[in-house]
Amino acid sequence: MTTYVGNRVARVDSVDKVTGRAVYGVDVALPGMLHGAVVRSPYPHARIVSIDTSAAERAPGVVAVATGKDFPHLFGAAIKDQPFLAIDRVRYVGDPVVAVAATSEREAQYARDLVRVEYEELPAITDMQMALDDDAPLVHPDLHTYERGGHEIVPHTNINTLYHFERGDVDAAFAEADHVFEAEYSAHALSHVTLEVHVAVAQYDTYSGDYTLWVTTDRPYFLRDDLAGGLGVDGSKIRLKVAQVGGSFGAKGVPIAEAIAVMLARKTSGRPVKVELTREECLIASQLRVPAIMKLKTGVTNEGFMIARSADVLWDSGAYTAYTVGVAIRGSQTIVGPYRIPNVKIRSRQVYTNKAITGSYRGYGTTQVTWACESQMDEIANELGIDPVVFRLQNGYEEGDPYLNGQIMHGVGLRETIETARDEIGWGSVERKPAPHLRRGKGLATMIKPTLTPSSSNVVINLGQDGRVQVVCAAPEVGSGQDTVLAQMAADAVGVPIDVVSVPATDTALTPYNGPVASSRTTYHMGNAIVAAGAEIREKVLGLAADFFGTDADYLEMYDGEIRDENGELLITLKDLLARHQSEGYALTAGGRYSSTGSPLLKANPGEEWISSIFWMLCTQAAEIEVDTETGVIRVIKVAASADVGKAINPMTCEQQVEGGVVMGLSNGLFEDFKIDNGRIENASLVDYKVATIEDMPEIVPILVESVHNEAPFGAKGIGEPAAAATPPAIANALFDAVGIRIRDLPITPEKVLAALAEKAATEPGD
Repeated sequence: MTTYVGNRVARVDSVDKVTGRAVYGVDVALPGMLHGAVVRSPYPHARIVSIDTSAAERAPGVVAVATGKDFPHLFGAAIKDQPFLAIDRVRYVGDPVVAVAATSEREAQYARDLVRVEYEELPAITDMQMALDDDAPLVHPDLHTYERGGHEIVPHTNINTLYHFERGDVDAAFAEADHVFEAEYSAHALSHVTLEVHVAVAQYDTYSGDYTLWVTTDRPYFLRDDLAGGLGVDGSKIRLKVAQVGGSFGAKGVPIAEAIAVMLARKTSGRPVKVELTREECLIASQLRVPAIMKLKTGVTNEGFMIARSADVLWDSGAYTAYTVGVAIRGSQTIVGPYRIPNVKIRSRQVYTNKAITGSYRGYGTTQVTWACESQMDEIANELGIDPVVFRLQNGYEEGDPYLNGQIMHGVGLRETIETARDEIGWGSVERKPAPHLRRGKGLATMIKPTLTPSSSNVVINLGQDGRVQVVCAAPEVGSGQDTVLAQMAADAVGVPIDVVSVPATDTALTPYNGPVASSRTTYHMGNAIVAAGAEIREKVLGLAADFFGTDADYLEMYDGEIRDENGELLITLKDLLARHQSEGYALTAGGRYSSTGSPLLKANPGEEWISSIFWMLCTQAAEIEVDTETGVIRVIKVAASADVGKAINPMTCEQQVEGGVVMGLSNGLFEDFKIDNGRIENASLVDYKVATIEDMPEIVPILVESVHNEAPFGAKGIGEPAAAATPPAIANALFDAVGIRIRDLPITPEKVLAALAEKAATEPGD
């Protein structure tokens, strides 16, 4: 029996956040705390000739000054290619060169401005296509010597990731196809625009050599291991205390403020150092979404069945790789979309450039490839005269279909997401000309995304003598409501009221290992761990009650803090049961663990099991838009967003996730765009880097599709990422429906719309 799972439970952290009691990273203040400031490179690529810090060291309030020479080591998730501070060269505008710690922010900033750095400019790679040239300068001449994982690189080039996948006979299938479609699409760099800036406080114990950091991160153990690898210490020497996270979307998983804070803390004799980036620094020197150029070629029969697809994807990691290697590999696989295509060939390359670092962004590569895939899906359907919805339905995955690697798909609600979005938007009917200069259209897009597989989650559930339950786990609340969802699952798993359940803040010295709060994996993985631990606690309580009443535990049940017999009669409350055993000190603890390793659901072609996903995320969006043909401005009127969630643990939270994803997708599809000149971001403020506002919001109708997944906790899958990916192509497809123009390069700006309309008018003068 479930009391809380499936219900619209109010967020457990709502009061603290509304009243301002919640502590975020920017709120952390410790006795004797210093403040850091950073000297950053003004050049995209240059050799550091000399650094003069003497004036800064003499400045008022200065306690420490650090340079790359103080600690010439490298860190990185897949390739150790990034220094804590630049050592001998800078590789992008904003690369940190010198850090200063002082007793106040103002003093630190004043001292920073006294540092003198002499540079010798080097040729810069400011375009990912340019990075492939045979005579292109190398951003990392020593790439082949760096410590890295097992992925393929091309030594002595700028290619830091090379991935190939092939299934079937693609060339033969293209020869047999009735129609072959080719096009190129591009997706641009984006900022995560988290409300909270990057911030970290670090303290170094000069006696033990231990580091303690107060951070805002979505992946504490990954961040700890990145820092430990760079510092050359065991992970146990680094303790992370995670405050409330004011948004992440993938931004807060790699050392950014943390790397600077650690460097300074090593030189401050035990005093903690706080490094808080400005908004400008967040835009130029944190990490952005990975830009991509995607070439697609698709073979189709006259009946509208896809039989072949080849994809050539080029990604831009910027100056360092961070988490982009996984994006280039796993992201490229989903360019095939949620469709049965028997013959597939994928080439994915990622290159270094002398531009801002890129990395994880909500969707982990799927926001880019979904743009290409779903744009071409409509192009094909329109060319063949097939309804775009019908085209997707007849090619879309169904339960039991094999994925690219032969994994049998399970828990597939794709068809229902397409049909419910189609019905909600009123597909097939549209008011074409509400005014002479206005045109309306409707478009649809769908997507697929895997979750990080394999990965594991651990939890400890404590039932205290007072009947209160603690869910001890390393799953920081990043603003998406997972504390509430975890509390709901724990309340039902144990059988207690949700108001006695708490989820303490993450502390790697106290909370057991968990993978990242990323890849939409938390509800599924941590949920399974909670179910296991909760069942053990419940069993112990019922055993205690059975002994007390002289009966068999099999005849007892507990829910909502009440223990009842097989007829549903109340025997005793949990609180009273524990009170009667108070003198015996009953406090119960249970650990739960879930790992997808070894799951039969992951079975695939030999050697390709690593491509499998323990669950698949599927979502479809349909958009209605209005285009002003005089200004090129697009107004999104309505978005119907249907997501396959497996089971909605909290329908309200699920709907909020879908709505937030739509807003993010609309913003990056229509408004967000970096203006970059010779590697320098020219619009590094929220005045000039435009994001969608409340005035741009359409009617958003979230639709929750509940498929069945056998290994999921209460049936629940992830939901956090998919909604952001489908919005831009749905809008682009609606644009074509409205005025017959196709935009293949994001963002879809008024200037591009007007240019395309002018070109269309020139080629079709009678239109």
